Amino acid sequence: MAMREPSAGELDRRITIRVRTDDPAGDLGLTPVFTESKRRWAKIEPVGTAVYNAGLQLERKITHRITMYLLPGVSEAHEVLHGLTVYRVRRVADMNGSRRYSLLEVEELGPQKEDGGIYV
Repeated sequence: MAMREPSAGELDRRITIRVRTDDPAGDLGLTPVFTESKRRWAKIEPVGTAVYNAGLQLERKITHRITMYLLPGVSEAHEVLHGLTVYRVRRVADMNGSRRYSLLEVEELGPQKEDGGIYV
């Protein structure tokens, strides 16, 4: 089933997409390292309860869908930052196979800590 592509003005959220890797820290913890940051306009919408509950059963929660102009190379190693809220990318798709929009299914992790440390 084809999804409706966003109309003019629906890509109204400014997001940052970045690759996150964790390096060992001196205190036996991890230090996040962010690379390849890209800014994009996007549409962020919560998923329905059926999708959310199915994700809980598979332990792969999906809380939101993010639509943006096509950005090749996005994978599960990426995370999305909107304001102070961080989302972990769970799945990436080319919307309708048109090579115009990327559709990200993400899990909301909550607000980013000031030091950028490990999420709650």
